[in-house]
Amino acid sequence: MMSRLQKRMDQRKRVKLSKLLSFILRHNPSLLGISLDSEGFADVSIEELALRIRKLRGYEWVTSEHILEVVELDEKGRFEVKDRKIRATYGHSVKVKPKYPEVRETPKLYHGTTRRAWERIKKTGLLPMGRKYVHLTTRLADALEVARRHGKDAIILEVDGNSMIREGLPIWRASDSIYLAEKVPPRYLRVVPPEALLRGHNNVKRKHRKMEGRR
Repeated sequence: MMSRLQKRMDQRKRVKLSKLLSFILRHNPSLLGISLDSEGFADVSIEELALRIRKLRGYEWVTSEHILEVVELDEKGRFEVKDRKIRATYGHSVKVKPKYPEVRETPKLYHGTTRRAWERIKKTGLLPMGRKYVHLTTRLADALEVARRHGKDAIILEVDGNSMIREGLPIWRASDSIYLAEKVPPRYLRVVPPEALLRGHNNVKRKHRKMEGRR
């Protein structure tokens, strides 16, 4: 855990470091000359990782405490530290195979996309698209944020995870809010109605105000 006496990074630096860690630990560990084990953990300590990150232009300020701060404050559980080594908990394109607990039931699950993509998804279902799994979230606001990154015609899909499980399609829990599936066939999907999207929009605004307050 981060020392209470340590001054926290501002939001801009925390997001910048989080994006770098995600890129390295999910997609390109060779950028820092490190390797990942089968579970996705880096083969160096967070102290050594910070030392290597400091050699990158614009990251000369990074310490191991900053890395721990990113892990501690990440609301989506993107990272895990064990025995002073770090991994991304999900989202990999490199060849790793973390073990996730398979669930017997799920809360409501959502996936953010666009209306244009929905025309394809209605035929193919949700597919990993370059990742190892389809990412699903329990948070409507997070799904809406993801959808808006893909276009202005954002929509949210609700996933009937419990029917998937009953019919033999496994779902795994990667973090408190992120669940994973190998695919989601179209019959388990429905578009969330506009009034629910409005609630998601308001939750996104509250989330951003909360993050601003941490600066």
